[in-house]
Amino acid sequence: MLGLSGYRDYTQWFRASFAGTLCSIALITLFGFILVSRHAQHLSLQMQFFISSGMEPLVSPDDPFLIKISHRLSSALFFGCTLGVLNALAAMVLSLFPWLKGRYSWSDIAVFLALGALCTWLGYSAEAPVLSIVFGCLSPVVFFVPWTLIIRRSRPREIRFRRWFVLAAAASAPFLFMLVLGNTSFGIIRDSMLTLPVMRNISDFYYDHTLLAAHVIKPVSALEQKVVAVSDEIRAIGPMPHGSIWVRTPDPCGLAFRDLAVSREKLSCASIVLRDDRPANVSNRLMKEITPGFDKNRMLRHSIGIFFYRGPIALIPVLFMLWFALFLANLSLRSKIAAGVLFALYLSLFFPAWKSVYQRHMLILHPERIAEHILSEHEDKRYIALLTFPDEFTSGELNRFARDISPRIRLRSIYEAGRRKDTRSLDVVEEALSDPQLNVRTQACRALSDLPSENTGDLLEQAFLHDPSWYVRGYAYRALGKVRPVAKVVRAAGSGGLL
Repeated sequence: MLGLSGYRDYTQWFRASFAGTLCSIALITLFGFILVSRHAQHLSLQMQFFISSGMEPLVSPDDPFLIKISHRLSSALFFGCTLGVLNALAAMVLSLFPWLKGRYSWSDIAVFLALGALCTWLGYSAEAPVLSIVFGCLSPVVFFVPWTLIIRRSRPREIRFRRWFVLAAAASAPFLFMLVLGNTSFGIIRDSMLTLPVMRNISDFYYDHTLLAAHVIKPVSALEQKVVAVSDEIRAIGPMPHGSIWVRTPDPCGLAFRDLAVSREKLSCASIVLRDDRPANVSNRLMKEITPGFDKNRMLRHSIGIFFYRGPIALIPVLFMLWFALFLANLSLRSKIAAGVLFALYLSLFFPAWKSVYQRHMLILHPERIAEHILSEHEDKRYIALLTFPDEFTSGELNRFARDISPRIRLRSIYEAGRRKDTRSLDVVEEALSDPQLNVRTQACRALSDLPSENTGDLLEQAFLHDPSWYVRGYAYRALGKVRPVAKVVRAAGSGGLL
């Protein structure tokens, strides 16, 4: 019962770990689906309340991103591809011990329990504590069941280790190339994705389908629109952040879709208790000094931050390249042509990013070529010039580039116009609000808030009300808060109607 396999090889462990990782992603995606579904219902109720209170909602109550299962599932994938992978990485490390021994031992039970506790801690949500514990405890099981089955059923096979490692090194070439040359960033990779239709669609899908997931992990102060329930004993509200509705009610806990409850006395639900007579949000204290107890998904946000910024994400390309190279090595035993075509397609995805990094490196070495690049008919040279030496562009050149046929050039031009706060670029920034590329429109919203004019508020309001992308509307609404903030105090319906 405790035995694993009579032989060991590294490909066996990699194949088993890959299967365990996929199962971990599926499990935490299900966990995320439950969370985002709850938040979708919460948002829908809130948006209905915003409408009844006379304020425009950021998203309609019946928006497909809130009500369609497919959209909720795509948002839930964000958790699966971050927390699920993080759990799998921890399980992979622990799986080395039974794999090297060739069997499980009774002491591994303690290890599995510790892993379950770690997964629970990493994915803990105070708004769903039981759910967090259940899925945390299931994480080791979901990883090790398929892992064990593959290890036990694997048989000795022909393994071309040299071919595997050569292919792994070749698959690493795109990353190594950009690492050696430097001057790369997330922005360059994002911009490069805009040059290929398939990658552009993937980029748009990401920006459109992570908003529910983002809503789950945001603290109250970071929400674009929020509902704060205030007990009747609190006479003055004080400064009201843009996008907030303050609901006066004798029963703050009875407002099911609230984001925060504030009172003078302790309530039956989690609430902020104010003991002084000052206005409730004097000096914006409620938004700035909210205790961790009211940030129910702080641990989720922290764990996702660990994945992105503390190193685990750097292991993903390494593991992917090893898994991908192993697959290609096995495929080449059956068909070298198929393996070659698949590998060529893989490399082609990185070509725009390679080219941008290399050209930027060369332009930095030869800055005297900047004029040639600015006037070039080649899209990539114009982009590299704008990316590398934006200060060399005159306002006229920047405005011309803001109408370029290339979406990534338009994106960088609008960004630079906002950074300069040059009112001579106001016309092209306004035009960019109707750009077909959503990233360009978000930069236009941000730039407009730094280029105030008589029409800025109206333009941002129109973008907020009518842009088809929830992501862009969020940018427009935040930018609108800088020039025309909107907030309101109302009375709960059960307390005499809306004020």
